Amino acid sequence: MNSRHSALTPTSTDDARRGAPMRLVMVGGGPRAIGVLERLGANASLPGTAERLAETPLHVDIVDPHMPGAGRIWRAEESPLLLMNSRAADVSIFTDETVEAEGPVVAGPSLAEWADGIRRGTIAAPTAGTTRLAEIHALGPTDFASRRVQALYLEWFFGQVLAALPSTVSVTVHRTTATAVRAGDGPATWNVELEDRAPLGADLLLLAAGHTDSRPNAARHELAAFARRHGGTYLGPSQASDAQVELLGAGQDVIVRGMGLAFVDLMALLTEGRGGRFVPAAEAESAGEDAAAELRGRLDYLPSGEEPRLWVGSRRGVPYHSKVRDEGAPTGLGELVHVTPANLRALEDENGLLDFRTDVLPLIAAEIAHQVPGAPLPPEGEEPLAWLDEPLSDLGATTLPEAAEQATRDAVVGHIEADLRDRIGGEVTAARTLFQLLLQLHGVLVDQLPATRLRGGAASGYPRWWHSLFSFVDSGPPPHRLQQLLALERAGIIRFLGPGLRVTADEASGRFRARGATGIEIATDALVDAFLPEPSLQESTNPLLRDLVTGGDAALGRESTASPGALDTDARHRVIGPDGTARERLWAVGPWTSELPIAAFARPNTNAPCHRRNDALARELLETALRGHAPRPDAERHEGEGSDGEGAGGAIPVLATVDGAAAVAPAAVAGAAPVALASAAAAAPVRPPSDVAVRAPHTPRLGVLGPGKIGSALTRTALRRGLEVAVTGRSAPPALAAKLPGALHVGLPDLAVNSDVIALTLPLHVALTLEAGALQGAVVVDATNPWGEADAAAVDAARAELGDHAGELSTSELLAARLPGTHVVKTLNHIGYHDVEEHGRDHGDPSRRAIALAADDDRAAELVTTLLHRLGYEPVHLGALAAGRDLEPGEALFSGWSTSAELDLRRAQHIRAA
Repeated sequence: MNSRHSALTPTSTDDARRGAPMRLVMVGGGPRAIGVLERLGANASLPGTAERLAETPLHVDIVDPHMPGAGRIWRAEESPLLLMNSRAADVSIFTDETVEAEGPVVAGPSLAEWADGIRRGTIAAPTAGTTRLAEIHALGPTDFASRRVQALYLEWFFGQVLAALPSTVSVTVHRTTATAVRAGDGPATWNVELEDRAPLGADLLLLAAGHTDSRPNAARHELAAFARRHGGTYLGPSQASDAQVELLGAGQDVIVRGMGLAFVDLMALLTEGRGGRFVPAAEAESAGEDAAAELRGRLDYLPSGEEPRLWVGSRRGVPYHSKVRDEGAPTGLGELVHVTPANLRALEDENGLLDFRTDVLPLIAAEIAHQVPGAPLPPEGEEPLAWLDEPLSDLGATTLPEAAEQATRDAVVGHIEADLRDRIGGEVTAARTLFQLLLQLHGVLVDQLPATRLRGGAASGYPRWWHSLFSFVDSGPPPHRLQQLLALERAGIIRFLGPGLRVTADEASGRFRARGATGIEIATDALVDAFLPEPSLQESTNPLLRDLVTGGDAALGRESTASPGALDTDARHRVIGPDGTARERLWAVGPWTSELPIAAFARPNTNAPCHRRNDALARELLETALRGHAPRPDAERHEGEGSDGEGAGGAIPVLATVDGAAAVAPAAVAGAAPVALASAAAAAPVRPPSDVAVRAPHTPRLGVLGPGKIGSALTRTALRRGLEVAVTGRSAPPALAAKLPGALHVGLPDLAVNSDVIALTLPLHVALTLEAGALQGAVVVDATNPWGEADAAAVDAARAELGDHAGELSTSELLAARLPGTHVVKTLNHIGYHDVEEHGRDHGDPSRRAIALAADDDRAAELVTTLLHRLGYEPVHLGALAAGRDLEPGEALFSGWSTSAELDLRRAQHIRAA
């Protein structure tokens, strides 16, 4: 089963004049991919383009096993301790009037405005979870939202994109993994192989996977093997949510290598996540308004006793710089005078190429010296920005061995305190000016320095070294996280090893040894690499990305010489083949490509690179689609670089501007009537459900009949846990698409065809009036409860019809009698809708909530048991369907939160009492 969405239901006249749709496959459904989809839909609505698409509609297949919109990295089920590093007012995924793009502006709320709309009731919340809603309601413009709230914002955005699609664009979501790409052997240009179903044919292919993991390299393999041999612990690079921090014991000495954002996340999980608390320091509470910023925010840490002791160091020896106060407030920054297109052109060699380190970096250093008060201009022959990249580089050479620990501590603490003072104080400082300048420089480099314009390879330092420096200065943690770091140092939970950190595995002692540049040394049984996996196509855990360069004769791409491990792409995001030519109709974007990494969302009103790039790419995709089906890739001619090649977008109209900016108000945001979506049957042709016959039995497809409160919560939970969900309800398809993005919207006759298990989440009296054959052969979850007079009357009528005058049958048995040929399982009626999204836990968690079930059919019970496990709950089988009476309102097992052991005990006590 796949989730299909399209716009206005085509009429027979539409069908008659439309040709077969062009098919665009997007591998990846995270924020970058959905940003391109939004731009594609906006440009498809323009006069001229809309008429051309009426002749040749476009169908988009999105392939991603993770929640579409949020993707793999942004997870609604993450710990609330994991925060964004931008304030809510500085986060938006919508275009605005400052974006220099040819497509139309579709304005929308920033993260802060979205939260405010939910508070005021003008925007429907994408969750019913109590704690998540509380986070949203409490979110202010200057707050740093949790990553899981951002995930909800991105899910909501995807719903808005689907609801606003024009009638000529339809979308199918495939919740699976793409494993390889091959040249098409028929009319399609490409075949995308999928993990558990038939391949997808594509006329156009966009690879838009986000951050991926890498398999451990030889060094990490050896560290892990060393830890196993000696009974130690090694945690390799990973996302914080994936790190096995439970392996680190209370009071254990742990070497932590890395002091970037991944370290800050781990710090939170290992302290607050283990019950510790930060409280305002006494001196902070007594400080007046005129006190220094770092004093006003000073914290103390109250440990729980469960924390390990962290010995922290890195190449730089200090954490990323704090985010600045009032990011957009004027600092007096002027126009760039050194890093300009003209100056870059003047430095090109005879082939039009630049060397980043010898040509571009001196211009950047000169720009910083010109714009930032007090910024040094280094002597000739020295690294131009060493002072910025390695602030403690001289510490080792100037520290006596006997004073190493105190000197290192003082240097790191002093650096952090000065950083807080310069970045969050009330006055304009050089640090805040530098912050804004690097943002501006980064945007210019995104446009001016595609990998194809550079020579020098990896040694030139672009984009890896530059992006590392940019992240260190401009993409640091919230200020209060650095206050917490200082509090943990004072509490003895964190010790600083300083810069120049070196870690070795000592076979003689069986311990890891870390040594900083000043001579501080520590030996421990545990080592944590607190950074993300290095991008590597050959070692990627994503099989498709790995196959792009390791597929032998079938390899479609090559590694970038400038960014080893990254896929080589040109300025238009086309994949560069092994022979050095750009592959037409094959594009790639993301952190694993040779483009300078950019965020998928940005601060509003900054002409953000992500919006400009997404718009240009979307227009190229549309124009290429409108040119019709193409010959095989090996027969296509390389057009070369420039604006006159295929996909330059010249045939796509440019929206007329008003006061210099194009503006189109989206129906879902502006309050206008939403565009109606087609039913699944009216969508562009897609593969029939029989294609998923090879589906593994551990991934049941869920159908939801009645997407009200409990039905919507169940749908969202299942989608976030990787399940495919079909929904049948009375709401119009656009409303369902906006409310439950990623679910397949079908009519009742198709629900059983597209589902392995169907949950009845509608009023009991409605369920009892379903047609007898409506769900023939289906496994049906009865999540209903008898509430109110209408349900009572329907139950009485059902009992009378069945002759159950003594009222011996449970309501589920009544329902089973009214739906012959179904396999009814009673469950999910004894958990509140506001709890469904929040109480799920991974298998093995001792606090996992139990959900009871009752069924006459063992196979049906087994299938529902599998479903409950996938939803994050511990199934407890009570027995036959008649036992479901104990789950009804007022009965023994209806109320209360229980683990499986507690539920078994309650059940046993009930039996004894009876």
